Amino acid sequence: MGMRLATSVERRRRIRRAVRHVEQRFRNEPDAQMKLAELADVACLSLFHFIRLYQGAVGETPQATLRRLRLEAARQRLMTDPGLSVTEVAFDSGYDSSQAFARAYRRQFGTVPSARDERASLLESVDATVVELPALTMRTMEIERSWAGAWTAYDELMGRLEIAAVPIRNQNVFGVFSPDRVFAHACALENDFVDGRFRLQQQRLDGGWHACLGGQPDAVWRRLDRDAALNKARVPNRPILMRYLNDPSYKVDTEQKIRLYVPLVAGVRPEDLSLLL
Repeated sequence: MGMRLATSVERRRRIRRAVRHVEQRFRNEPDAQMKLAELADVACLSLFHFIRLYQGAVGETPQATLRRLRLEAARQRLMTDPGLSVTEVAFDSGYDSSQAFARAYRRQFGTVPSARDERASLLESVDATVVELPALTMRTMEIERSWAGAWTAYDELMGRLEIAAVPIRNQNVFGVFSPDRVFAHACALENDFVDGRFRLQQQRLDGGWHACLGGQPDAVWRRLDRDAALNKARVPNRPILMRYLNDPSYKVDTEQKIRLYVPLVAGVRPEDLSLLL
């Protein structure tokens, strides 16, 4: 890799370390209070460079991320433990008063924290439909058969997009899974920005009718595992296509969004399968 690409990839890895650190801390300590210096140390960056690079990559300040995740942790506590008072959760979340907490909570979720009727976890919400995809031409990178290999390939792919100054709206990043669900390739959809000059192997994927499942990754894959009718209707020897709706390097697990495209056998009526979905 050239120096510019190596720099881009390393910057992605450092910011991802900080995001994962935040995620782990909140998972283990929902009332954790973190300082920016702690995150800068995790990323091995000066505080000034960390704030600048983080905001450029994630699209918000580290303080905004911490505030949002703290509110999400508070929401989960209120939903799962009816015995907790709003005031108690407010103080645990770093707010000076329940009123300040309630204002922030309403801005984030559009409801007051005392409204605890949202028992169904949003993480389990999966949108399902049937779509007809055209044949797609991709620029692909092979992935070693490990999640470490997946991150390495994904970081390099995104680094190449950055170096080529491909606008976000044109990036269209996918993962291709083999029929036995091995993560095989990281891909960018070929377009006016991502073409032969992108210097990656070209791969063409067949079009046709696909079941489209959208939502948080764990929930989407779980839906695929549990839907017997869908698995019976899918083509057994064609790959599954996954589109990233946001950058997983810069989102905690609960905020990542994907669409899964599962190829369907010939003769399956979309209108019938959509009822099953």
